[in-house]
Amino acid sequence: STRARAQAGKSVMRIAHVLTDQDNVHRALVRFKDTVEKKSNGQLEVQIYPNSALGSLRVTFESMQLGNLEAGCWDAGTPANVVPLWTVPELPYILRDLPHVHKVLDGPIGQELNKALLEKAKIRTLAVYDTTFRKIFTRPKAINTLADMKGLKIRVPEVQSYVRCMQLLGANPTPIPWGELYTSLETGVVQGFENKCEAAFNAKLHEQTKFAAYTGHIFVVNPLMVSDRWFSTLPKSTQSIVLEAAAESLAWQRAEAPTSEKNFEQKMKAAGTTFTSPDPAPFRKAVEPYYKEFGDKFGANDLIKRIGES
Repeated sequence: STRARAQAGKSVMRIAHVLTDQDNVHRALVRFKDTVEKKSNGQLEVQIYPNSALGSLRVTFESMQLGNLEAGCWDAGTPANVVPLWTVPELPYILRDLPHVHKVLDGPIGQELNKALLEKAKIRTLAVYDTTFRKIFTRPKAINTLADMKGLKIRVPEVQSYVRCMQLLGANPTPIPWGELYTSLETGVVQGFENKCEAAFNAKLHEQTKFAAYTGHIFVVNPLMVSDRWFSTLPKSTQSIVLEAAAESLAWQRAEAPTSEKNFEQKMKAAGTTFTSPDPAPFRKAVEPYYKEFGDKFGANDLIKRIGES
C-alpha cells in the first residue's frame, strides 16, 4: 500500500552527546534538527540525546561504529582511538586562536582528518563545532604562575593527551568520568579540573572550586559525526539537506560559542569565582616535549609542523 511505502521512506537519526541541553552545542543540534525535519518534510526525523543518555563518549562512538547509532557529537580524543592523528588538533597549545582553529579545521588539514576517518571507520564528519580554549579550575589556591600547578590533583578526561599535558605542567592528572567529578571535588579526590565555564557552571562545579585560570592549554573541538553506512542509505536529496543543515548550524554555533562562554564566566564571577591570567609562555614551553613524543610515536611530526606553520 502507499501508506506502507510512505512509512518505509521515513528515517530516524539519533544524535548522542555528553553535554547538557543548556549547552550551545546542544542548541546548535536543535537548529540542525529543525532544519532537517522542515526541509525533508518530516521524512528524516532527528532525535537528540544529551547528558550521556546513550552512554559515554567511548561507548556511543563504538555503538556508531557497530551500526547501532546514527550520529553524535564527540571530542577529538574519541575518534583518535581509530585514527590517532585526530589527537593532533587537541595537543596542548598547538592551536593559537580562533582564526587559526578554523583555518586548520576547515582547510586541507581538517579535510585530510575527515577523509582518514571515513576510509578507516566509515564515519563521516558533518561539522566541527567549537568549544573554547580551556581554563583550569581549582579549589585550594589560585594559579598565578606555572609553579602553582606543582602537585595539584587535576581531574582530566580519560584521554592520554590531557594526562600528558597536565604531567608536563607539573600537576598530578587524575582521569575521572565527567559525571563523577562533583563528588570527587567534594571528597578531595581531586583539587581541580579543566574545561570551559559553560560546562563547569551547568554541572554546578563552581560550588566546589573558587578559582579559575585562563590557561588556554587545549582547544577542544566538538565534531558532529555520522555513520556513513547509514548516511549512504539516504536518498541523495536527503543527504544534501543533512549537509546543508550541518553547515548552517556550524555557522550559528561558531558565532554563539564565545558569547555563551562570556555569559557563563560572568555567572561564575557573580557566584564568587576569582579569575587569574598566568603568563602562558612558561606553560607553552613546558608542554613542548610532547610534540616530539607524540609525533615520533604516531608518525605525526609532519602534521604537527604543518599546523604550526599554518
